[in-house]
Amino acid sequence: MRTSIFKTDNVFFKHYFKIYDIRGFKLKITAALLLLLFLYSVFFPAPSNYLLSLRAKYRLFSVDRLYDYTVPLLAALMTAFAFFNDYKNQTYRFLGYYHPGPFNRPMVYRWAIIVFLFCIGSFVSAGFYYRNVSFFGLTGFFLSVRFLPNIVFLSALMLCVTALTKNSYAGLFVTLVYYILDLFSEGRLFKLFSMGANAANFYYAISPEYYLFNRLLLCLAAGCFLGLACYQRR
Repeated sequence: MRTSIFKTDNVFFKHYFKIYDIRGFKLKITAALLLLLFLYSVFFPAPSNYLLSLRAKYRLFSVDRLYDYTVPLLAALMTAFAFFNDYKNQTYRFLGYYHPGPFNRPMVYRWAIIVFLFCIGSFVSAGFYYRNVSFFGLTGFFLSVRFLPNIVFLSALMLCVTALTKNSYAGLFVTLVYYILDLFSEGRLFKLFSMGANAANFYYAISPEYYLFNRLLLCLAAGCFLGLACYQRR
């Protein structure tokens, strides 16, 4: 069993650019998007009175929408792009044949590569975006890391619906419907499962416990989505 897993993992990393991402095209697009995010964050930082506004219980959608919604959407769209060909002409059956275990580990790796890059890129860019508040201090660290559950959650939702329906368009439809409803309701519709906890200022407007529970639930939901997506049904 362990030998089989090792061989599967070894084949995945050895042939990643031959099977899953020809010439690294998808990684190059991801890098380009993250570079644009970084440049935007450098030239259009959050205002210096950001924390004061939060403590006054203001909803700062104009400031936090970028990392609460835009960046997770880009990560989800890249996830859809990365797996699009899997469900074109039933290519997923061919790929599944070479990974006969009950859990599709290569699918996890492919998803994790995209999410990891977006998480790292988002964390670094957010450090510059909130530099007028705190430039890579402890406060800056928490300001940057608080958006990461959104990236993991939305990209996992995209993968889950796509894998369960065997249809990339279904994944796009469900994810975009959730995204649009949550965005335009400003976090009021899905509440504890909303991605807009930062922009809607759940921490001060509702309570710190409510905010932290929201972050935890998104991470747990992402784990469930990933498990459902990668379990291979025979």
